[in-house]
Amino acid sequence: MSSNFFSGSAKSVFFLVLPLMGACSWAGPMAKDSAEAATSYYGSESFTLVATTPANFGFTSKAQYAPRAGQDCKTYVPGLGGEVTRHQQKTDRIDVKNIEQTERFDIPLEYHIAGCVMDLMRVDTSINGRYGTSSLDIGGDGGGISIREFVPSDVSRNALTRDTEFRGLCTWMFQLSVARIQKDGISKILSCSAANNDWTVPADYFSRNKPGGSVQKSTLKDSEVKVTFRISDEEEPSKDNRWIKTPNGWKPCQGTDNSKRCQTPPTFKTFKMNGRECTVYPSCTE
Repeated sequence: MSSNFFSGSAKSVFFLVLPLMGACSWAGPMAKDSAEAATSYYGSESFTLVATTPANFGFTSKAQYAPRAGQDCKTYVPGLGGEVTRHQQKTDRIDVKNIEQTERFDIPLEYHIAGCVMDLMRVDTSINGRYGTSSLDIGGDGGGISIREFVPSDVSRNALTRDTEFRGLCTWMFQLSVARIQKDGISKILSCSAANNDWTVPADYFSRNKPGGSVQKSTLKDSEVKVTFRISDEEEPSKDNRWIKTPNGWKPCQGTDNSKRCQTPPTFKTFKMNGRECTVYPSCTE
C-alpha cells in the first residue's frame, strides 16, 4: 500500500477531528451554563406590581437585576472569548384588549445563580397602543421605578413609605406625517408624563417627567406598587409653533422655505385624513 494512501488518510482523520475538537471546546461551557440555569432561582422576598392600562393598550414591565456590591458575578462567553458580568431580566406583559385591564405581577427582590446574588435595581414600565388601522398607526412610551437603598425625602416625592401608586397620563401628539405612504397625512406620537393625584401634568411640556420615580428597597417586601396609565382626552401638536388652535380645531401653518414654523400673520395649508382634503384637525372641515 502506497505512502500516499496513508498520507491522505491521515489528512482526512485530522480534518475530521478538528470540528469534533471544536465541539468539545464548546460542550464544556454549554454544559456548565445549562447546569447553572437549572439551579438558578429568584429569592423569596418580593413585592406586587399592580399595572392598569386603558382600553386598546398593552403593558410591559422589565425587572432588571445586577450583581450585589462585592459579588463576583462573571461568566465566560465563548463567542466573546472572555468573561462578562451577569445580568438578569424578568419580563411581564399585558396583551392589548379593547377594555381597561389590571394585572398583578410578583417582582422578586433578588436573583441567584452560580453563587452569585443579584439585586433588583429597576423596573422599566411601558404601554403601547394603536390609534388607527394602518400598520404605521402605533405608538408607545413609559417610564420606570428605580430601587434604591435610601431615598432622601427631598430627592423624590415618590419615595415609598408603603403601598403607593405611580400615575402616567399619556397624550397622542399629532403631526404631519413624513412617511412616503402617508405624505401630508396625520401621524401621532405617544407621550406619557408623571401625573399628580388629580391626574394633571405641568402645562409646560419641558417641565414634565416620565411616569415613575425612586422607591426605597427596605419598604418593598410584601408591599404593592401600582402603575396606572390613562389616556388624555385631548391631543396636542408634537412640536411648538407648527399648528395654531382655532375655535374649530388645529390648523397647520404653511411656513416658509427657510422655516416650517408659523409666521405672523400665519398662512395655512391643507392636509389629508382618510383620503379627504382637510383644513382643520381633528374634524377635517371647518
